Amino acid sequence: MKIRIIKCLLVFCFALISYNAYSQHRYYCEVKGIEKELSSGLKIIFDFGTKASYNVWGDLSSKLKFVDDKGEEIKFNSMVDAANYMVERGWIFAQAYSSVYGGHPVIHWIFYKDAENMEKAREGIMTKTDYIGMKKK
Repeated sequence: MKIRIIKCLLVFCFALISYNAYSQHRYYCEVKGIEKELSSGLKIIFDFGTKASYNVWGDLSSKLKFVDDKGEEIKFNSMVDAANYMVERGWIFAQAYSSVYGGHPVIHWIFYKDAENMEKAREGIMTKTDYIGMKKK
């Protein structure tokens, strides 16, 4: 009887340890789009919550735009184009809403991804800020 209880406790402990080792967390990204002032189209940025979304002039920060491995900005034709980019990297659409900031309408699309950590969630994604930080190393 005691051996059976001990075996059950050991199995429970191993199961608990395994669960914690492979536990995942939910990470969010907010894709924000605002109409460009002097041309048609949207300025689109990607906010993972680690940097301020707006610069000192109250404009969406260009440092949160996506770049390729050469640091060149990835241009998106629309919010749907940006959403397709996120979905291709495993992010799931959660919600959309709009707001007004500085007299300009802002489109907000929220995505999430379950991963072990933020680095895993962001695999294949690099912002201008990330690229600059990588170059400094």
